[in-house]
Amino acid sequence: MAIPKKTNSCKACTNKSSCFRKLTEEQLELIDKNRLEVSYKKGETILKQGSFASSILYLKKGLLKLYIEGKNDKNLIISIIPEGNLIGLPSLYGDPIYHYSAMAYEDSTICLIDIDMFRQLSQDNAQFSSEVIKILNELTIHSFDRFFAISQKNIPGRFADLMICLSKSIFKSEKFNLPLSRKELAELTSMSIESLSRVIKDFNDEKLIRIEGKEFEILDLKKLQQISENG
Repeated sequence: MAIPKKTNSCKACTNKSSCFRKLTEEQLELIDKNRLEVSYKKGETILKQGSFASSILYLKKGLLKLYIEGKNDKNLIISIIPEGNLIGLPSLYGDPIYHYSAMAYEDSTICLIDIDMFRQLSQDNAQFSSEVIKILNELTIHSFDRFFAISQKNIPGRFADLMICLSKSIFKSEKFNLPLSRKELAELTSMSIESLSRVIKDFNDEKLIRIEGKEFEILDLKKLQQISENG
């Protein structure tokens, strides 16, 4: 069950998003008054696709998945989100709904910031607005890269691309514990579970990666990069 709480203030927070660093002390105090800090347990749904977007979410601590819900329990995971990221920015303007669902992969802490106040800050502070646009551009480029990977790369190329992304962008390490099921990995790479199992076995046999339970380790990053580029 989600648990509301508040710890340190926005001014004292050392893990701010880059856009919040553009705000004045008075504006940070305004954010502090218009946010709710909530703890979620692993597996809890944080936001639901199609629901009214009343907040912009900031992942203060934890790991989330964003996914588009399809029919017959066939979902497409669009992104794995580590701490320090904003969620819900596409809902700032246009359709006032969330266009994807989000679930906690591990115990997580999230700041829910009133969306109307977030819009007002974007109008009042040009540097804040510019940084938000920069973040949205980065998300758009990431979406383009994901779309290209799942639509144009072969199965080994897609899986190599995923391993590199997890290592460099999410866990910042060549060895990491991955709290995703085989079904979720398949959804993330747009593969069947059978195809995913085969490519994992092949990469493991070729000593490109090592897998032990939930622990993954990249053994040959250079070869993975070659497979990703040629996939």
